[in-house]
Amino acid sequence: MSIFHGRVAGFPTTSATRDTGGERDSVHQDSPPMSTDTQQLPTQFGQVLHHIEDAVVEFEIVDSDGQNPSSSRTQSADGEPVIVDANHAFRDLFSPDMKRVIGLGLNELIVPADKQAEAARFDQRTAAGRSNVAFVERTTTDGERTFLYRGIPVDDNHGFAIYTDVTDQLQRQTVLTEIIELSTELSENPEETDVESTAKAIADRAQQLLEFSAVDQPHPVDGE
Repeated sequence: MSIFHGRVAGFPTTSATRDTGGERDSVHQDSPPMSTDTQQLPTQFGQVLHHIEDAVVEFEIVDSDGQNPSSSRTQSADGEPVIVDANHAFRDLFSPDMKRVIGLGLNELIVPADKQAEAARFDQRTAAGRSNVAFVERTTTDGERTFLYRGIPVDDNHGFAIYTDVTDQLQRQTVLTEIIELSTELSENPEETDVESTAKAIADRAQQLLEFSAVDQPHPVDGE
């Protein structure tokens, strides 16, 4: 049963993320495995997923032979996620043709080759009924981008993943940090700093911030 048209088990909420000096990684605080006794969300929730802006995909953990493992999550730790359903935002980001998404391996479609081991660890946690939250790199139709990934396990070896594109925000943060560092260098060591080149570097990065802001501006709607 698709979570987009069915009922979804309650969410564990004990995962967090941290930034470790440029190496973004996930911090997972183990939450109890999901059970059928967990209070379920209303059926209407699944319908909402098709209207949110973030990319959302439902997947099923299957064994290498393509079979759904036993209902015991511990027996599906080596399974792989296969796409069951996806909203329009996911399709637009990762594959414009919806028919080419359903039934495909999720990791094969969107996970870069050098991130497959990381994705496999997430899958093991999902199969064990545990949630995932992390910054991840994923392959889109426009190349690799950075996402805030939230993986939610659902009963019967199903789960869904939410991908929020944070590439531009992280780039903006990097540029702002560089401006602060250059300004600090200029103010603290004016005699040892090439003022002209440093000022130009600051101006260039400020222009980048303005360009980011221009992209973020809402587009006018006809008739308004």
